[in-house]
Amino acid sequence: SNSRRLQEECDVVVLRIRKVHKGEVRLSEYKSCMLATLRSLLPKDWDSNHELAWNWLWDNVERMMTNSLTKAMDWERLLSNLLESIDEKQAFWMRKEIYDRFFKMSAEGQNVFKQSDTRLHYIAEQIIRMTRDIFHDPHRMVDDLSALGLRHAGYGIAIDHFGPFVSCCVQVMGAVTEDREALAAFRWSLGLITMILTRTIGEGSTIVMKAINANSVPQLRKALGAAPRGARATWPLKVEVGTQSISP
Repeated sequence: SNSRRLQEECDVVVLRIRKVHKGEVRLSEYKSCMLATLRSLLPKDWDSNHELAWNWLWDNVERMMTNSLTKAMDWERLLSNLLESIDEKQAFWMRKEIYDRFFKMSAEGQNVFKQSDTRLHYIAEQIIRMTRDIFHDPHRMVDDLSALGLRHAGYGIAIDHFGPFVSCCVQVMGAVTEDREALAAFRWSLGLITMILTRTIGEGSTIVMKAINANSVPQLRKALGAAPRGARATWPLKVEVGTQSISP
């Protein structure tokens, strides 16, 4: 079981539902319909234990989705208004302040962000923009974030830096707005982006990718020794997560 992955998928489904339906969503009705479908598809195997397991699973999914479903539309509007209200002077201060706080909180982060100031400002600007874009086009953003996560896996970026960086982003955004709901929308959106990225990095950091990042021939040979014979040639050439893939 992976409760973090379940939460991620529930949040993405919430955004996709809200793009096509603005009214009330009756999750309990889907539970009943799906239960009847499972019974008819698996008449010989389905029993009371399966029914109990399905009811337990959907009760948890419904609980995770209900709160976000009621707030998603308001959050999209509030976050869009907040980001549009930030002028260029504030935006520049925010981008600079994010890195200042992050480097104080995590000194090792300076070894990750070694680009020019212009590039660092661009990265921070894109991160803030993504928090709004994931509301506007969740399907595209999930694919884009998966591809971005795989590139980070290729760079050997540790996921330990994500927590402090996200905390700094939320703190800085909280310094420029008094709207608690808009800040909650920013925090929720950034948290979802982080979950997608860290999961993709984790799944993309295969033993072959780790060996290549370590530039170690012995590790690579050991990694390929664990591959099935029919897949041994493809393991060093393709790492795939969801719909995205990368060549190490």
